[in-house]
Amino acid sequence: MRPFVVGLDAVAWAPSAVTIGTFDGVHLGHQELVRRTVERAREEGLRALAVTFEPPPQLVLRPETFPGRLCTPAARDAALLAAGAAGVVVVPFTRETAALSPEAFVGRLVERAGLRLLVVGEDFALGRGRSGDVARLREIGAREGMAFAVEAIERIDLGPEPLSSTAIRDAVRAGDVAKARRLLGRPFRVSGEVIHGKKLGRTIGFPTANVVPPVDLVPLADGIYASWAWLPGDTAPRPAITYVGNRPTVNPGPRLVETHLLDFDGDLYGLELTVDLLERLRPDAEFPSLEALIAQMKVDEAGAREILAREANLAAVG
Repeated sequence: MRPFVVGLDAVAWAPSAVTIGTFDGVHLGHQELVRRTVERAREEGLRALAVTFEPPPQLVLRPETFPGRLCTPAARDAALLAAGAAGVVVVPFTRETAALSPEAFVGRLVERAGLRLLVVGEDFALGRGRSGDVARLREIGAREGMAFAVEAIERIDLGPEPLSSTAIRDAVRAGDVAKARRLLGRPFRVSGEVIHGKKLGRTIGFPTANVVPPVDLVPLADGIYASWAWLPGDTAPRPAITYVGNRPTVNPGPRLVETHLLDFDGDLYGLELTVDLLERLRPDAEFPSLEALIAQMKVDEAGAREILAREANLAAVG
């Protein structure tokens, strides 16, 4: 069966092994949960499903504290499938969903997805008031008519670095995209349609493709980044340098993500541009003159080329 993304009501086959979570960013810990679910599904002759929620529960229950997403819903679903899930089940999250008891929620999984094995983190909980912890879920699974087992996976950390979506968001806000990459297992990514700008970069020798990041994406620290750029149909990334900010030196305006593709000349307007941010070269700054800005941009380009050459060499060796 081909991988799929559906709502819970559309899941019509069984039996299944399921992992559940918000999965923001699909970081290395999430990937391990999916890997373990797939492994156990193979052993038990089950289908491996990842069940997630849209919108994220925090955005519904406490919108004023919502910290922003690490990736779009489409990117999340694609990453879960890439991690090995046979399918992604997206449950619409509402206040009514939040009010469900653990029994009611997993009962739907038993009925709709043929739940036989639930694989979760050891600190996992679901249902009204997060009352469905691992112990309670095991008790529910042993009841007549439920008949599912629960396997709890120990928390994964990378040495002294906590592995969590919160830690990754903090790194992104600080501009530490190298740390975010270590925890995600891949670069932090921004995508969007290339829009028309004021074409100021073109006049100073650094034409840029401008993208407005999704409004609910975690805010990335202003500054200059070495990056890989992807255009539709690309099978390999293009070397680039990316600016995040509102251009304080020349005609300040709305906050944008502006990417200069190195050694590239072409029209990108209207195309989907994806940018993988590898390393922050410096924070944003206001310069006393346009000449000073251009001089610094040349320094930035040299630094980006050095980083990208190193990345290319590592990829070739790997």
